[in-house]
Amino acid sequence: MSLNFHVVERPDMSKDAKKGDKLYYGQIRSLKKVSFQKLCDMIAMRSTAFIGDVMLVVEGLLSVMQERLEEGDIIQMGRLGNFRMVAGSKGAATADEFDTSLFKNARIVYVPGTMLNDIRKNATYEEMKPLSSEKSSSTPDGDDDRPVIE
Repeated sequence: MSLNFHVVERPDMSKDAKKGDKLYYGQIRSLKKVSFQKLCDMIAMRSTAFIGDVMLVVEGLLSVMQERLEEGDIIQMGRLGNFRMVAGSKGAATADEFDTSLFKNARIVYVPGTMLNDIRKNATYEEMKPLSSEKSSSTPDGDDDRPVIE
């Protein structure tokens, strides 16, 4: 299966671009969302587990991941990849002056594993043809496809 994309016109942001220059870019379009319920149902269909069992295991996994990440552990998920917490900090003149208030917000770093890297490396693409004959960077109702921040 291929990733769907459409071509959009955007400003040329390269260093030597003149003001008003435009380029065309491919933009990946996701067609569907898979809900947690549907995901668990799909997993249950591939195993001897019932959907409730799958949901219980996934919720248990999330609970353990939260606990271990809060403790600073690296969570290794095999072919799926690894999760870990990182946080930078501001500097202090001496080690004695350093305290925890100098830390910036922590974040979770995810590094894809072999399965996801293979999917990424082997990605293929298929252009979504517009409904009308004209190509534009907007959707059929005239709105841009990017989310609006109010």
